[in-house]
Amino acid sequence: MIKNSLYKKDRKKSGRHRAERRITFRMRSLVLRKGGFMKKIVAVLLLAIIAGTAFAQNNASGSIAGMIKDGLFKNEARIKQASVNLDATEKLMLYGDFKKDPWVPFIINFLIGAGIGSFVEGDTTGGVIGLTGDVIGLGSLLMGVSTYANALYSNPYTTSGLGMVTFGYIALIGTRIFELIRPFTFTSRYNSTLKSALNYYDGLSFAPVFESGMAGITLSYKIRLD
Repeated sequence: MIKNSLYKKDRKKSGRHRAERRITFRMRSLVLRKGGFMKKIVAVLLLAIIAGTAFAQNNASGSIAGMIKDGLFKNEARIKQASVNLDATEKLMLYGDFKKDPWVPFIINFLIGAGIGSFVEGDTTGGVIGLTGDVIGLGSLLMGVSTYANALYSNPYTTSGLGMVTFGYIALIGTRIFELIRPFTFTSRYNSTLKSALNYYDGLSFAPVFESGMAGITLSYKIRLD
């Protein structure tokens, strides 16, 4: 009888221990599930924030692109204010899309003249100066040649019209030199203004970094020099 009673007590104790272990295991499972669920919620919230930020940046990028097309120099202050909301990647993309290269306008001005290369580049002032200079130079040259040819019949030693011919040549040569230099000076000024308006600086970028640890998922930014 004594052995049976001891055996029953041992079984009760072992059953109680097993029950306690089950409860402890379930509590740990609940804690782990709860922790995993919280991490998932944090991850979803971070993704939603990033997606919303990207959407806002796309809208800001499109607005800035429109202002640049409308006129960089007249909208410089507005572009600079709006570009504060852009990250380094968006600024780099905008700068790459709208920066100018001087070689195509240079070749057009060299081969054709009349400020056409500057007009193609979007430099209205340079185009007007080149066109006006070529028109005046060519007009003076033609008028001088016509005057000299008409006076030559009556006087073989005449110098009438030679002054206009000389002026025409000087105007054409001077204008062509201006047309060859202008694309480089305008491009340098335009790209410098574009960088300043976008608050964009070469070699500096911000890289997003996701880290997962005991505290959950965190988002940080690292400054990187390229």
